[in-house]
Amino acid sequence: MNRFEPCNAQRLDHDVVEQALQWMVIVQSGVSTEAERQACQHWRTQSAQHEMAWQRLTGLNADFRDSTRMLPAAGARTLLRSRHATSRRTLLKGFAGLGVALATGFSVRERILLPELFSDYRTATGERRQFSLARQVELTLDTHTALDARTTGTGTDLTLNLGRVLITGANVCLSTVHGRVLPAARSRLVISQNLPGIDGTRVQVLTGSASIELARGDRFNLGAGQQLTFDRHGAGPCSQVSAGADAWVNGLLIAERMPLSQVIAQLNRYRPGVVRCDPAVAALQVSGSFSIDRPDASLDLLTHVLPIRVQRVFGYWANVVPA
Repeated sequence: MNRFEPCNAQRLDHDVVEQALQWMVIVQSGVSTEAERQACQHWRTQSAQHEMAWQRLTGLNADFRDSTRMLPAAGARTLLRSRHATSRRTLLKGFAGLGVALATGFSVRERILLPELFSDYRTATGERRQFSLARQVELTLDTHTALDARTTGTGTDLTLNLGRVLITGANVCLSTVHGRVLPAARSRLVISQNLPGIDGTRVQVLTGSASIELARGDRFNLGAGQQLTFDRHGAGPCSQVSAGADAWVNGLLIAERMPLSQVIAQLNRYRPGVVRCDPAVAALQVSGSFSIDRPDASLDLLTHVLPIRVQRVFGYWANVVPA
């Protein structure tokens, strides 16, 4: 039997699946107590659906369990305790984000639950939001983005902790762990940090101009239509703003000869759960326009133009594999 097909074609209630996910996170964290392990066992024996959900997840999600084991014990305790102050769904999304972060090599501090809980402005998976700050500063936050804001005597100081933001306005300074960005008046910029395909911070100037100060002291100036990617070690070459740099604001992903693995990683940001791309098809080139508001529909569209198929599990996990 294909392990991605439900046993006996029986569907599991989504609430049961979420409960199983939560118990798996707790038990596999490496810091669970004996009482919690006994409570998990009691939950499993309460009904056949509970045990079925547990068994399926145990067999299907080894990568997720390995990811939770990689979390340092102190961090695991903090996240597990936080479940008492957050919703079950928020906690599960946070740990799902952790699995993605570890798998793609991003730092735990920058990619998991805590920045999303404690930042001044934040978005959940699949959500985009607009904010108006003092002094006519306008922000559009992409999915899974966390940002802090502070008004000073001279302007607005922003700190991008996670994700991607579109900024318009004047007297703004935005910082990331890699440096500072100072847009000129009436400029419009997209600033991203550690997104798929971006190692570091990327600044894309749509209109106007901006100056950049790297953490190590280097300075750069960008004009309209220019972009720069930089990290703690330096900056790459200045280049032309990529096609569709702000298409996400309108719910679109524009791919221009983009590797399938990167397209999948982008769609994964907007979809609850986890999407994996088989290495056998990762290098396939993709061009086109895809909906980020309907990531599963975009996955299905890809199966019509590429020799791939999508294996889905409970609506949470999806594997993109050769057809």
